[in-house]
This record gives sequence, structure tokens and C-alpha cells, in this order.
Amino acid sequence: MKIERIEAFAISIPLETPVSDAVRRITHRDHYMVTITTSDGVSGTGFTLGYDGSLAMISLTDSIYRPILMGANPLETERLWAEMYRQSIQAGRRGAALRAISAIDIALWDIRGKIAGLPVMSLLGVNRTRQRCYATGGYFRDGQTLDELAAEYMKYREAGFDAAKLKVGKYSGREDALRLAAIRKALGDDFDILLDANGGWPDAPTAIAAMQRLEEFRPVWIEEPVRADNIGAMSRISAAIRTPVATGELEATRWAFAELLERRAASILQPDATVCGGVTEWLKIAHMAAAFDIPIASHYNWDIHTQLQASIPNAMIVEYFVRSSGVKMFDAVLENPIQPVNGWIEPRTDPGLGLRFRPEKLAEYRIG
Repeated sequence: MKIERIEAFAISIPLETPVSDAVRRITHRDHYMVTITTSDGVSGTGFTLGYDGSLAMISLTDSIYRPILMGANPLETERLWAEMYRQSIQAGRRGAALRAISAIDIALWDIRGKIAGLPVMSLLGVNRTRQRCYATGGYFRDGQTLDELAAEYMKYREAGFDAAKLKVGKYSGREDALRLAAIRKALGDDFDILLDANGGWPDAPTAIAAMQRLEEFRPVWIEEPVRADNIGAMSRISAAIRTPVATGELEATRWAFAELLERRAASILQPDATVCGGVTEWLKIAHMAAAFDIPIASHYNWDIHTQLQASIPNAMIVEYFVRSSGVKMFDAVLENPIQPVNGWIEPRTDPGLGLRFRPEKLAEYRIG
């Protein structure tokens, strides 16, 4: 058995209404997609958010990764990962190159599960399938009032969630406190609120001052208080505030996560398999975190992360975007989206990742 065909392409799904986090305005979601097929006719698909870099990932796949993969045994994921990383190290190490490797590795694990006739979690060893999840919301929307923001969170509670995330860091600490206070007043004390600054605060003193206002409302964590590269500032913030710092959605490879642990920059890690290096690298990161008793709360992409977090003892919670929020659009191309029930989510039990795509929707949104 060997890899016989690789199809890399991109899709772009527009948002009905643009939204913003602390650092960017979001009008669409583009994804790099890769489908790998073996000589036995088994296919696996992987994907990653492109942030307008999806076409660059296709180019990297054609020029660097395709020659490594064609004719190779798809089960040799460790060897193929190491060779892809080594051959693209001058062009990548992070960003588009690692995202492309991540999607390819995910496709190979999808193949591995299908060959075995098992979901990926069963290949890894199941710890717990039923997992708590939170609704991600609270994006900055033009003209939204505090009452409308509180009503958004009431809908999450009505949908069965007992935890949700709120964006902060775009405006002043006072305005963030007003937003958080409105939600806390509407939902009461028995609802967990997680904060995400998306690296929007410029430095540690600003982040610490902002959190001194926000800690009154008992947030579960503050995610990416400063830009992801400023690990020193993250460490200072982590030491200065009561609220746990969470980070990792933009980090790639075990080496970057090792530095976060060594420098005590975060109490919760959020590796994204579509960013950090795929399933192969995500597992190394999660197991390394377990050695420090650090929980994992993976970023985004529950289609993959429900499988992976089901296999580890230090899984904390799964991120989920309610379809009606109009922010994460990938469900639009799936025949079988996963739906949480009363704030809990479970992975698919089909072989591999169990994703079934809608060909007509992939064609509609295809850009390359």
C-alpha cells in the first residue's frame, strides 16, 4: 500500500455578517483542504484555517510535500512528519508551512483509522468520550448593545451550555468590564465565562491592569492576553493575576509548547492539531503537558479535537461554535456536523475522523 494521489485545494466561506475580535475583522473563513488516496483506494482528508494563506499552502504542498509523500506508506506518519518538517524548515517552521503539514498529517491519520476500521480515538486509546464543551461567542459586532450581548449569552444557556467565551481587548478595560458585567448579571453565578483577548493588549502592564478590573466577575481563564510570541510578558501576567492564563492556538511544534511550560507562561494549553503539526505533534504536546499536570483545552476544530481529547487524561473542555453565531462556517460543507447536547459533546464513532463532506458545497466555495 502506498500514497497514489494527493489533491490540495482551498475553499472560502463568507460570513453573513462580519465580526471582529481584538485584532482583526473577519468577513470569511478560508480553509486549505487536502485529500490523500492510497493504492488500495482508501482516502483521508485533512484541513486547516488559511487566514488568506490557503493558496500559499497549496503551493508548498506541490513544491515540497508532494515529492515526499507520493509512493510512501501512509502509515509511516512519524517518518513522513519528520521529513516534511526537515525539508520545509527554511521556508517554514511555523505558519503556512506547518499548517499544511498539519492538514496532511490529519489526512494520514484519517486513512489510518479507515484501514483499521476504527475511529482515531480508538487507535490512540480511549480515556473518556463524553466531554464538556463551551460556546464561543461575544465577538465585537457593529452596533451591538449590552442588552443584545447579554441576550446572545442567554441563547447559549437556553441551548444547554453552562460555559461560554467572550472576546475582550479591543476597547478599554472599562468597556470590557461593562460587557462582562452585563453577561454575568444576565446569567448569574452558575455559568462559566472564559475570556479571550486574541493578543490584543500591547504589553504585560496593560493586560494586568485590565484583568484587575475583570477578575471581579470570576472568569475561568484569560486567553492570549498579549501576542503569542511575547512569552516573557505572558509569564509576568500569569504570575501577577489570579485568573489562569490559557494559550497555544497559534503555537506550533512540541518545542514551542515546551518553552511555554518551562517559563510558566500558561496554566492551560490550547494546541490546535490543524496548526501545531497535526495529530502526530498534538499527541506529543498533550502528553508532555500531562507530565506537568497541565490541562488541555484545544482550540477550535471540534471535528478533530473531540477524537484527540477523548484519548488523554488531562482533557479539560472542548471549544464549540454555535452555528447560529455565524462565525465558524465549516459545518456548511459537512453532511454530518457534530451537535452538542446540553453542553456536552462526543466524537464520531465512524472509522478515521468520520467526516462526510458535501461535494456540491465544496465546489460552491472552492477558490483553488
